[in-house]
Amino acid sequence: MQAFNYLSSWLFGDHEEPIDRRSTSTPSLESSTSSDDEVDYTPAEEQFHMSSNFPVPGDWCGPVFQIRNDYPQPPKSLTTEKADPPLLTATTPEETPWLRVDFKTNPLEYGSLVKEYCWEGNTDVDFVVQENLIRDWYHAPWMHASPKGREPLKGLTFERSTPPLEFAANQTHALQNWAIGFYNATGASVFGGVWADPDKPVWDQDLKFPPGSCVFKLLFSTATDDQVPMMRGSPSWPAVICQQPDPTVAPPKGSAGIRNDFASEVRLIQVDWATVDERSPIGWVFGTFMYDGTLADTVPNPWDRLTSVGLMWGNDPDLDQAAFDAGQEPAESWINPRAEELRRELGGKRPSWGYNGRLNGPADNFISACTSCHGRAQLSGSRLVQEGKLVDHKWIPHSEKLTMALFENIKSGKPASAHSSFSADYSLQFTVGWTNYTNWLKSRRTSTEDIDEKKNTSGLVGRRVVFRIWP
Repeated sequence: MQAFNYLSSWLFGDHEEPIDRRSTSTPSLESSTSSDDEVDYTPAEEQFHMSSNFPVPGDWCGPVFQIRNDYPQPPKSLTTEKADPPLLTATTPEETPWLRVDFKTNPLEYGSLVKEYCWEGNTDVDFVVQENLIRDWYHAPWMHASPKGREPLKGLTFERSTPPLEFAANQTHALQNWAIGFYNATGASVFGGVWADPDKPVWDQDLKFPPGSCVFKLLFSTATDDQVPMMRGSPSWPAVICQQPDPTVAPPKGSAGIRNDFASEVRLIQVDWATVDERSPIGWVFGTFMYDGTLADTVPNPWDRLTSVGLMWGNDPDLDQAAFDAGQEPAESWINPRAEELRRELGGKRPSWGYNGRLNGPADNFISACTSCHGRAQLSGSRLVQEGKLVDHKWIPHSEKLTMALFENIKSGKPASAHSSFSADYSLQFTVGWTNYTNWLKSRRTSTEDIDEKKNTSGLVGRRVVFRIWP
């Protein structure tokens, strides 16, 4: 069941590996002295099994990240409506205790059940999911192949940086944020269908994650206690992060691939999760936890010092600026009053968790919201936020019409636009991975070039030569 990827250690030297307690159905990329054990991978297969493109620091002696991508296969595609393309579904959805709870009337219990499900078997093994003996979890493919791609120690990808003073009054530094996502077996079956053949993946229809799908993401920050007092006692991981000579200035655009040659400490700041729930108008429920250092003296396990920021099950498409200014509150987001207290106590410049009272996490952009961003997950590119400016603790978009267009309710399995684009069903990691794959494929192809050779000094007549280089 395990798909350890040893290519990063094979390329960059031998390093201590996490304990393998599972059998594997995916051949290892680790070099072997026996020709019988060697795996003859195609270039696309090598990339599919790649854990990180970035080198392990020379003085690092600890474990390195290994992708798990031996995804379960979905059953035959089913057609739910006559006019729609077939949708990928799973055969046996895993236990979903949160579905016994009404997320609107009891959001705290709903989120707590999801967290317990995600934590079970993972916190004891530091989220090395190959070692989880309770249930199977998987990583998204192709998240390594970009400048923001997975660093080699924990598989974290570079997220949005938090500008100075945005999150806390003491925050004079621009904070780097790093993240990794996990899919349960039901959700990972979507990857199994598309990437059944890593050489020839197929995305030719709208995707739909089946009932029982659960996804969660850990977000880590470079925030210290003095910058963000709430971080006291937060769990930490080593990571090879971006170079940042001036801590008050975020790494500039285009420099995400310039990494340190040493490990830095990053600390848990946020946990995101999402579940397929057909009771929601969009077919999903999203939630966010924040690390809460005020619990350090009463909660022994640092991974449990989490306070729910809120839940979200729609975008409140009618909550425009005029309605918000008139006192209307989101009806499809629930914000935990305790999280609101913490936000105000920190004294940062962000006016709310998400746009006009909607939900987003502490490391996220407050001009957006959980479901508005993820709803744009589709084959063709789609803008996630609109430009604007912060005036007197209030975000003023340059175009409210364009901004509100991002807050339509998009049904699960439907694209955000009708321009011949396939839906990735709220999975931005799927779209990032697919984009990385197609960019890699293009980079391997040299388009046909016509080369006109001029007469050389010997008087020979040049001829027209056509070169084709294929992967």
